[in-house]
Amino acid sequence: MAEAYRLYAGTQAGMILFRGVADIWTSMGGSREFEPYFKDRVVDSVYGCKNSPEIVFAGVTFDGLYRTQDAGRHWQRTLEGDIRWVTVDPTDDRVIYAGTEPVHLYRSEDGGGTWEELKSLTEMPAEVQYKWYFPHPPHQGHVRHIYIDPEDSTCIYLALEHGGIVRSFDRGKTWEDVSEGLEYPDIHMIVRSPGSKTKYFTATSRGFFRADPPEKGWKRAEKGMESDYFHDVINLPGNRPAMFLAAGHGSPQYWDRPGGVDGRIYRSEDGGETWRQVGAGLPVKHTAMCWQLAYNPYNTDSIFAAFGDVARGHTAGPPGEGAIYVTYDRGDTWEEVGLQKRGTKYLRPPAIRVLWAAADD
Repeated sequence: MAEAYRLYAGTQAGMILFRGVADIWTSMGGSREFEPYFKDRVVDSVYGCKNSPEIVFAGVTFDGLYRTQDAGRHWQRTLEGDIRWVTVDPTDDRVIYAGTEPVHLYRSEDGGGTWEELKSLTEMPAEVQYKWYFPHPPHQGHVRHIYIDPEDSTCIYLALEHGGIVRSFDRGKTWEDVSEGLEYPDIHMIVRSPGSKTKYFTATSRGFFRADPPEKGWKRAEKGMESDYFHDVINLPGNRPAMFLAAGHGSPQYWDRPGGVDGRIYRSEDGGETWRQVGAGLPVKHTAMCWQLAYNPYNTDSIFAAFGDVARGHTAGPPGEGAIYVTYDRGDTWEEVGLQKRGTKYLRPPAIRVLWAAADD
């Protein structure tokens, strides 16, 4: 029997769900082409449960955190607020973390039913919180990414946009700032290096950095790259461990230039020491940014890449086009996911900001 997927694509104008069996994909949102859930609202994060793939969370900006328990057919709001990131504890599907704008962190230990704020985060020293600032009104920083160590869930890192990096070794009871060496505190994502307990990498708007360990300071790790704007980074385990990094060129306010973002995907197979652009089947210089890299739940050699012709923080005006690509050979070759056809041509969804791939029955 062919493997079946559900792709949860968060866009500038709602969430679009697709069901795929083999290479046939259908939109699940309604009768019209790409009918979205959360219509006309910005979906800025999406994350699902590892052992219960029918349970997925979606963060809708200025609105709240929503949960589906039936693979996207119905959604209920479980937490109010301007949700900017949601993460499921990799060791326990019942533990959910949600970060907001302004910077606050919440945890649920019953699968999203009830929540508590980890108030120690907002009790950090004033000189740390002074950096929690965003250039656009209302000028408040937010939690852009939450990293929970898959081997030690008491270890939590937060990437703040803008605001640097803070971490906790006691499940959020206490926090410390570990931003030394970062040239600009616009942080998008942080991950631990495969095979190391102490080396971390972080993607920022003005560089890609590594630290070993973070308290000793961050240094650039861009050997082999031509890009200078970085967003998503993930580890792909297996016999050939690899890291993948989504990148662009310049700041988002300049992406309306001819050629757009110059979006690229890089791969490292030596623990982040060197990088090489990958992607036979991808445009060499994509006009859109790859905002999200998502694991394939069936295949450890495969990831999905979601592109969107939209700049985060620029919510005015209609979104551009989006696209989803997939690789089955650890990034050597890629193909576009043909989501829906009109006549002989595939339609493009709105610009995609976040993506989650789940197994489907």
